[in-house]
Amino acid sequence: MSGLSGPVTLSGPNKTVREIVDAVSHLQPNACELIHEVARSDGALLAFVDAATGRRQTFAQLSTAIAKGASRLARLGVRPGDRVALFVADGPRFVTLVNALFHVGAVPVLIDPGMGVDNVASCIREQQPRVLLGIRKAQVLRLLLAVTRGRNAMASVRVNIVVDGWFPGAITLRTDDDGERDSYHALHRQPAHHTAAVLYTSGSTGAPKGVLYTHGMLAAQALSIRDMFQIGRGDVDVCCFLPFALFSVAMGTTAVFPAMDFRFPAKAKPEAILQALRTGADKPATSAFASPALWEPFSQYLMAHAEKLPHLKRVLTAGAPVRPQLHERLLQALPDDGDVFTPYGATEALPVAFMGGRAVVKETATATRAGQGTCVGALAPGIKVKIIGLHDGAIESLRDAVELPQGATGEIIVEGLGVTRAYDDKSERGKAANALAKIRANDDVDGPIWHRMGDAGYLDAGGRLWFCGRKAHRVELANGAVLHSLPVEAVVETLLEGSGQRAALVGIGERGNQRAVVFVEEGSRPVPSLDAVRALPGCAAIDQVRAFAGSFPVDRRHNAKIERERLVLVAMQSG
Repeated sequence: MSGLSGPVTLSGPNKTVREIVDAVSHLQPNACELIHEVARSDGALLAFVDAATGRRQTFAQLSTAIAKGASRLARLGVRPGDRVALFVADGPRFVTLVNALFHVGAVPVLIDPGMGVDNVASCIREQQPRVLLGIRKAQVLRLLLAVTRGRNAMASVRVNIVVDGWFPGAITLRTDDDGERDSYHALHRQPAHHTAAVLYTSGSTGAPKGVLYTHGMLAAQALSIRDMFQIGRGDVDVCCFLPFALFSVAMGTTAVFPAMDFRFPAKAKPEAILQALRTGADKPATSAFASPALWEPFSQYLMAHAEKLPHLKRVLTAGAPVRPQLHERLLQALPDDGDVFTPYGATEALPVAFMGGRAVVKETATATRAGQGTCVGALAPGIKVKIIGLHDGAIESLRDAVELPQGATGEIIVEGLGVTRAYDDKSERGKAANALAKIRANDDVDGPIWHRMGDAGYLDAGGRLWFCGRKAHRVELANGAVLHSLPVEAVVETLLEGSGQRAALVGIGERGNQRAVVFVEEGSRPVPSLDAVRALPGCAAIDQVRAFAGSFPVDRRHNAKIERERLVLVAMQSG
């Protein structure tokens, strides 16, 4: 392939993240080079299968499509360094176009349209993309933002590209044409610390923030995940969350995209997921990643139909806390050497810690049900964690924080090679977000940066990290007591075993003088009485138990995080 270098080995078995990043940094990589490397060494290996359309590509074909896509994008005016707002809805296009943008040296900006029009407009103003690349709905969104949110929302866009046909005022990008005009575009190389992509947080606990990823960080994360979970070539990975598919193909696995709407994982049909797991790539899947909101009904379907998945080695799930009951249901369907992993992290820091479901069931589930929080496991390679005193304001330097001893619950902060240094926003809002989320390790501005996860938790005697809920969701009572969401909810849910009903703790009133209210979803089990809840460990201070008709409101991205802020409004409006 013209313009592509020879094989480069970025990682080997059991290499540390530090060694991986060191290798990446001196190579001046491009994140898409991982795919090109697989194509050179194992081109006939299947890269992806789209269960909805039957479309499939080998790594050789995907590598070619990326290089040709880069050529087409360059011919249409996309330049190295351009910020490109990317809006596509299916797995194959997403993987191909993100990597084609990497290849040409442009910076894809990934904004979840589910966050709402106002948030999308704010993110686009913040990023000032020169290029808009997406499906026709994205072009409609462009017009909508120009008309209803002021023309400055899209004022920076100079190149409009539509990927699925024709739209007035846009250039068509043919992604299914192997025309002779296309040639292989030279791979754009740059230092590992240069920007590769900007990914926006979901905005489920505040305004969405742009997280800057470098090429070195993306490569290191993919290889770290590969080695942490022993994922290798020949593995088949069912991807139910599109951004994770980028890691799948970078790891050299076959990505299978189920027939589902990736915007709404909770609505995925269990039959479609089961089919993808069994025959998506002409052989059973060995890995799968999805939100807990998808695995919850899927695991109940498996139990109801006595289904087994004897070839599935690993199930990964993230995006919200995972209850022991989910581990128990999924493990019943897996082989003896299979496991359910819950990597803990955030868009700003990934991965931080991980733990297997078998260890959860054997070692920590009882403690979780007793109100001690959720164990998220041992720290990932290259990651450091500290627990500091709960504080809602900015902390400029680590010396200004109060580090807590082992076993004490406080705010989780992390530092390491997979942790981003800053949000990609130079506005006053961005400066404020960085001040609240980042802590300098010392006076050196180029020195290590600690990221505040926004979560409460503690470290146990074995160095494992326990998660107790979002810091913002804590309830502070007038007597000085502090209740955290996950411990209370896990204890209340012991009264709801087998029903699928959830509990949610919220605080009513000003922090420091709040009333603790527990909402319980209505379902097959009766909503527990206040006396029954107060008799549970750690729940004596609960002021009220309220029934909630239907399912709790959840975040748009993973359909799994309970939006407690909306529950607070319900409680306040109804007294």
